[in-house]
Amino acid sequence: MHGTVRSWDDESGWGVLVSPEVPGEVWAHFSAVRTPDPDAFASLDPGEAVLFTWEEAEQDGYSYRALRVQQPGGPGTDWDDAEDEDDEEADVDALSDVRIEFDSDS
Repeated sequence: MHGTVRSWDDESGWGVLVSPEVPGEVWAHFSAVRTPDPDAFASLDPGEAVLFTWEEAEQDGYSYRALRVQQPGGPGTDWDDAEDEDDEEADVDALSDVRIEFDSDS
């Protein structure tokens, strides 16, 4: 989804995104911001164009929360919502392979 940073506060580590494709403002936390360097300080500038995925979730008075945010054309911008579903399925598959056996001779 294409959008714009409406506001951002580096000290509190969050801001608000807007897009004509979302029915309201989207709360965004710095942990959702993807940077080319994973160790870089995650920050956004008001007015900056961004790509983001979102979900319906009550967060600090907002009805929507950003899951991933990054600059258009940056590395890894070819993701979509199906990628999140694949990740969740992989996690479930990994957990379903766990087998616990108890020694019944004790």
